[in-house]
Formats: sequence, structure tokens, C-alpha cells
Amino acid sequence: MTTPKTRSLTWRLGAAMALTAVLGAVLAGLLAAPLLASTTRDAVRDPLARQADLLGRLSTRTLDSQRVDALASRNGLLLGVVDPDGTPHGVASALAAPQVAALDAGEPVSTRATYLGTDVLIEGRPTRDGGAVVLADGAGQVDSVRAKLVRRVVLALLTGLAVALVAASVAAGRVGRPLREVAAAARRMAAGERGVPVPASATTEVADVSAALAGLDRALATSEARQRSFLLSVSHELRTPLTTVRGYAEGLAEGVVGPEEAASVGRTLAAEADRMERYVADLLALARLEADDFSLDLGDVDMTRLLRDTADTWRDRAARDGIAFEPSAPATPLTARTDAARLRQVLDILLDNACRVCAAGDRVVLQAAPTGAGVRVEVRDSGPGLTADDAAVAFEPGVLHERYAATRPGGHGLGLAIAHRLVSRLGGRITVATAPEGGAAFVIDLPG
Repeated sequence: MTTPKTRSLTWRLGAAMALTAVLGAVLAGLLAAPLLASTTRDAVRDPLARQADLLGRLSTRTLDSQRVDALASRNGLLLGVVDPDGTPHGVASALAAPQVAALDAGEPVSTRATYLGTDVLIEGRPTRDGGAVVLADGAGQVDSVRAKLVRRVVLALLTGLAVALVAASVAAGRVGRPLREVAAAARRMAAGERGVPVPASATTEVADVSAALAGLDRALATSEARQRSFLLSVSHELRTPLTTVRGYAEGLAEGVVGPEEAASVGRTLAAEADRMERYVADLLALARLEADDFSLDLGDVDMTRLLRDTADTWRDRAARDGIAFEPSAPATPLTARTDAARLRQVLDILLDNACRVCAAGDRVVLQAAPTGAGVRVEVRDSGPGLTADDAAVAFEPGVLHERYAATRPGGHGLGLAIAHRLVSRLGGRITVATAPEGGAAFVIDLPG
């Protein structure tokens, strides 16, 4: 599989800005073309019209004088007249009959015609004696003026385009530079470095990315610290039974343990082996919950029956510890779409935790009730409870175990993490809050 060719954001921004500048220049040129044409025509025709207006104040006889002819000749203009009887002379003969008639009627004429094989611009004005004066200039003058204007406009467009390209390059570089710095910081984080300074930026989007990356850095540092702490806790939990097993094994090997003690030592070794087996099983359960091959047997589960069976199991355990166990299920049938065995596993974990932290005389409540979207199951107790800070990390492996190992009886700190991931795989949600009884309340919301 070939890797698609990539280009930097700076290159893309620069190219986009440059393309925009080029398109803008082309569009400006296209819009300017008809304006240039009309402007050049007006630039040549307006002086011709003003001179025709001036000559129109004279009489036709005066216009035949050699002085006026010489003046027109010196300015490169062609002069003609239309007699009061409508007879054209000179360049006026290039006019069409309707145009001559218009002059006779006292109306000005502006047109383009051919005179002696030359394309000319014509301006005609009626005179005060009933005739008309006609001035003409070569149309080539229009092309000359247009060419000059086009050259100047093109030069201006090219200059503006060059400035725009330079500005695009600078702007793209300024936008791309902080992103490259953010990417470099991200690569350092990916390599395992923590506390990496993230560059600040005045650009809102880049600043958002920088803030998110800084937050990720802090979250990774916190998560890795918890993982290290958890691994230390795991090592400690496994070291204790291993030390016991090793000590008794060496005693047996060296003959220190006599035959009369063999049975007691065997029971101790079996108990420690069971303890390690449960711990390893929980670790494997956590690993499997993250794997894709973790299987679920979903179906419609009678929640009333499930809670009754769970209560039957835990009632004696709670009674032995002097704890008041209070199961409660609705009288009407209550069904949830879930895996009965996995949900029972979650309830056993939560009830085990509740019974371990509660003292004689405390209460443990197991309750289920319908909700608008499904079923809610609660495990509450009147034990020491959890603080807001505890609730934030309650489902992190080993965190609460490490925090309260010296003050509260507990297991190995994996039960709540397993319960949380099981409920998530079941499509539900588990939260922790303060119970009405004064302790902790674990609330499971399952789809109906």
C-alpha cells in the first residue's frame, strides 16, 4: 500500500493565497478590459467633441477659411462642413444620410466611419447659420491610447500580484510555524517526554490545539504516575503471599517443619496460592475487558429474580458481620437487556466492597427500579463513604486501595475497575455518589 504524498500546511496556505491572488488579478483584468476600451474611446473622443462644440459656434463660411483649416491640420484632425442646403464637404462626406439629416435638424452626431480608406472617429455639430461642422480623428489614436493604458494596468496588476505572493508566503509561514512547533512538542510527548513546553500562539485555533496538547501532557503524566503506583501495588500484593510460600517451602525442604505441622503448613500454602490466583484472575479479567474477544451473552433478564438470587447469597454473609442487609425489588416484573452472569459479577463486587468497609450495625441496601430508559440498580451502604476526590478516581485500578490501605479493610484494588468496565461493556453506566444512608452509593443504569 503506497503512502499518500503529503504537503505542509504552510505550503497549502501559501498555494491557496497565491491562487487567490492570481484569480483576483485575472478577474480584475477581465473586468478592466471593457472599462479600458470605453475609457480610451472617451479619452480620444472628448477633446474632439469639445473642439467640435467650439467650432460649432462659427458660421459655415468662416469654417472654410485657410486659418481654421491650418489649425485643424496642425492638430492632426480632419475638418469638413455640411452646407445649409445639406451638401457635405471634406470628411463630412463620410457621414450617412440619416446623420447628415440629424445635423440639419440641429442635433449633434458622434459616430465612427471610414474616410479615404481610414477608420476615423467623427464629431459633428450644427452651426449657427444652419450648416454643420464635422471634425474627425484617426481611430488608430484610440488603439495607441488603449495600448498605453493596458501596459500600465498590466504592470500595476503584476506588481500587486508580486506583493500578494510575497505577503502570502510570509502569512503562511507565520501560520504554519506555531503548528510545526506544536507538532514537534507532540512528537516529544510521543517519545515519552513529559512536561514538554507547548508554544503559545495568538491564533485562536492554534492556541486551542496548544491548550489541548498541554492538557493531554498533564493527563498522560497523571495516568502514567497512577500506572506506576498500581504496578508497585501489584508487586507488593504478590510479594506478600510469595514470601510466605517461599518461607514455608524452604522450611519443608530443610526439614524445619515437622510432620505434625505439615497439614497446617499445607493449608497456609493453599490459602496463599488461592490469594495469588484470585489476584492474577482479576488482572486477567481487566486485560480481557479491553480485548475485542471479550464475549457477552445478552438477553432479556428478569431483574427481580436476579436481585432475589443475589440477596439470598449475601444475606448470610452480611448477618455474620452484623450488617443489616436490605434488598428491595419491585413487585411488578422488571426486565433489562443485559448479560445476567456479568451483571451478577458486578453486584457481587459492589456488595463485597460494601460489606468489607461496613462495621457491625451498618446497613447495606440493594435496590432496583425502572427508569424511563431502562433499569437502575443501586448498591448503597452506611459505611465511611467516599469524598468527591475519591469519587473522581473510584474506578481507577488500585488508587483507592493505595489511599486507604492503612485505614480501611479492603481487597487488592481491582474490583471497582472491573465493575466499571463490565458495566460499560454491557452498554450501561455506573456512577458513585453519597448514599442517603451516609456512605457510598454505586448507581448502575442499564438499557431496557
